[in-house]
Amino acid sequence: MAAFGLDFGDLVPSEDWELNVLLLEIAKGLSEEEFCKIKFLCSGTKGIPKGSLERLNTPEKFFVHLRERGMVSRDNLLLLQAFLWHLDRQDLHEMAADYARKVGDTLYFYTPKDDPEEGFKHIQFHVDGNLDRFQRSDLEALRATMARLLFVPQQFIFLHGVEPTGSLTLTFMIHEECVTPLRRLFKEHKDSFGNLGVDGIFVDGTEYFNSPPLGRRSSAPAGPATEREMSELFRRNVKLENIAAETEVRLLETQDIVCRAQREVSGWRRKEAYFRSLLVRAAEAEAGSARGGEVGRRGEEVVSRHLSLV
Repeated sequence: MAAFGLDFGDLVPSEDWELNVLLLEIAKGLSEEEFCKIKFLCSGTKGIPKGSLERLNTPEKFFVHLRERGMVSRDNLLLLQAFLWHLDRQDLHEMAADYARKVGDTLYFYTPKDDPEEGFKHIQFHVDGNLDRFQRSDLEALRATMARLLFVPQQFIFLHGVEPTGSLTLTFMIHEECVTPLRRLFKEHKDSFGNLGVDGIFVDGTEYFNSPPLGRRSSAPAGPATEREMSELFRRNVKLENIAAETEVRLLETQDIVCRAQREVSGWRRKEAYFRSLLVRAAEAEAGSARGGEVGRRGEEVVSRHLSLV
């Protein structure tokens, strides 16, 4: 909307403005106990380091950290909603869903309708993986794979639900004539689906599980040399993880120092402005006093001249 020649869209300070407003509202709605539970959910192996969690002492700081790590974004609210789902905060969960519906193209949790459209059926895909890593592009890749294998337009593969389970369950609505071929294709193209993280589908109450894809299959027994190499790689990996954790903690410490320094600079600038205004007023008062004294002396001279004439 434009008024007075201004486009208010240009006044938005960030592309994440609406996301920031949502995160701020959710932060205000969380109790201290609930915030502690969310941090607990992020702890553990390959989670957020303990030192970092201790420094993320407000929901706002915590959400900024998640956003900087790409775990929460305008395109993906799955992890955020998973937190709220485990807290049983349906009100905040729905608030996030409302934001996603408004913005569009944002992955968020919602349950499918009880019944699909006439002539269609619901197929559920279980996706193994991290919620924060599953993006819109992964969803479109899965739709494209189904469309390619079934020889149907991708537009006919409808997403009807995204639900939290052990990882993620996606409900698609496809034409009923495609259901039987999909069962067969899922078995014949295990690697194609497995590489997309799909480890099982549910059709008409029947579960079909996928064996691990090529990249996840167990290898042949390792010899002594291979075991030593694997042991060395494991130690290196642990060392790198520790370095990454320490680096993250130092980064948060640096950010705290910068914030404190910025506050101090801002305080000194306010003091400088205050004392500068006092000096200006004092100089003005002194100048006014000097002008007043000069006028008084001139008046006395005029009076003296008049008295001498008398």
